[in-house]
Amino acid sequence: EGSRGGGGGGGESSQYVGPYRLEKTLGKGQTGLVKLGVHCITGQKVAIKIVNREKLSESVLMKVEREIAILKLIEHPHVLKLHDVYENNKYL
Repeated sequence: EGSRGGGGGGGESSQYVGPYRLEKTLGKGQTGLVKLGVHCITGQKVAIKIVNREKLSESVLMKVEREIAILKLIEHPHVLKLHDVYENNKYL
């Protein structure tokens, strides 16, 4: 989760990852949470996987890094496309 920010009026607070506003949770897995993200300008919907580095072992983090490297190489109609990776000290 790279950049998180507040925003919404009327006391509501929205969370963001890059240009995507986080919405409902789509699922949970061993390495993190998957949320629906909506691009603030285009409205494009994406799945955003949020990995908490602090809760995972070094070996599991290495598997996540390998998953990212592989997804960057794959272009196939039946495999989700990796658009971007945002990270900070706590989240990937």
